[in-house]
Amino acid sequence: MVMRRILGTTILLTALALPVGCGSDDAGAGRGDRTPSAVDPCDEGAGDCYVAPTLVSGTAGGGEVSRRATELDDAAAVAAYVAEFSDSFAAKVTRAAGRVVIPEGNTLVAAVVSIGCDVPPGADVTRAGGGIEITPQKVPSPMKECLAPVTTVALAPVPATS
Repeated sequence: MVMRRILGTTILLTALALPVGCGSDDAGAGRGDRTPSAVDPCDEGAGDCYVAPTLVSGTAGGGEVSRRATELDDAAAVAAYVAEFSDSFAAKVTRAAGRVVIPEGNTLVAAVVSIGCDVPPGADVTRAGGGIEITPQKVPSPMKECLAPVTTVALAPVPATS
């Protein structure tokens, strides 16, 4: 009897510890999942390839929407960029910028992609007109009204231009 209980418990715990799931490995893609990945999502020779940006949002953060990204190549550039935001949001963006993994040969860029009631589920990075543009993805169910605007900044590593 005791042996059956131990065996049953062991089997149950083993089953619960096994990874279970259905679907593809990119189930979180496009829904704001910004967990850094150790795998390079770009194939060699694919041309410009951009990792999904990290979105940082804050209520009444300030700033102005601009699709054109600003290069943040050092701490001074980050400090100058966040100067337009409220103190608490500036600190939040600064911390997030410090956590973005920047592969060799890349540089960090940022853009205020949205100010409004809704936080976009993600953003798309493209090279356009000699620069980098970051465009917010459409909010599936926009809110009708809000009490305070939310500022959303996108941070992304991009291939450095020579």
